[in-house]
Amino acid sequence: MTYKSLLSCSYNTRELGGIKTADGSITKNNVYWRSDVPAKPVSEDIRKLLDNRITVVVDMRTEAELMKTPDGLAELAEFEYHHFPITEGSGVPESLEAVPRSYMDIALAENMPNVMKVIAESSSGVLFHCTAGKDRTGVVSAIILMVCGADRESIVRDYVVSREYNHKRLEAFLAAHPEVDRNIVLANENSMNGFIDMFTERFPMPEGYFRYLGLTAEHADMIRNKLTR
Repeated sequence: MTYKSLLSCSYNTRELGGIKTADGSITKNNVYWRSDVPAKPVSEDIRKLLDNRITVVVDMRTEAELMKTPDGLAELAEFEYHHFPITEGSGVPESLEAVPRSYMDIALAENMPNVMKVIAESSSGVLFHCTAGKDRTGVVSAIILMVCGADRESIVRDYVVSREYNHKRLEAFLAAHPEVDRNIVLANENSMNGFIDMFTERFPMPEGYFRYLGLTAEHADMIRNKLTR
């Protein structure tokens, strides 16, 4: 199988459409796109985003990450760009067992209310991203899919496939950092399963999570209605 990013300027841009939910519906295309950093978009990338009404960008990288690699969509007038730095999850956890806890830290991060508010309230499609599109982006994707009633297998599959899209980048990182356990950075299914366990234990209903963030149950409904109805 060929894993091809939706954008030529990135490795890991894909969408949350086409996933079956518990009530038998299928998540819609061109509502939420998940991605690594779209560093240098070419005209074809910009046209594809505009044609699919993906005009809101949420960048979750730290200030240091942003300075190193600017978001190529940030200064374009056609896009509404938001930068909400999430420091949690920007580094490599010390062990595979620590990954689910680090994902929970991302879910509860100080800027997550801003991220979820924009994702819920946006009137057009949203592209949200971090650096590699795996950890911070993976957590946000998992929460969105849980809100929409996707089954665990589908959520885990959506997470794990990042290792295929990011294959070249991650192999280069591991070559440069041989001390790092590859299972930590290669989107191991145990990491997402562990996170789902932690998240659902604390928030049996997704609406409770949004209330914890200082938002409302209506924000969960907004996401659900956009992606599934």
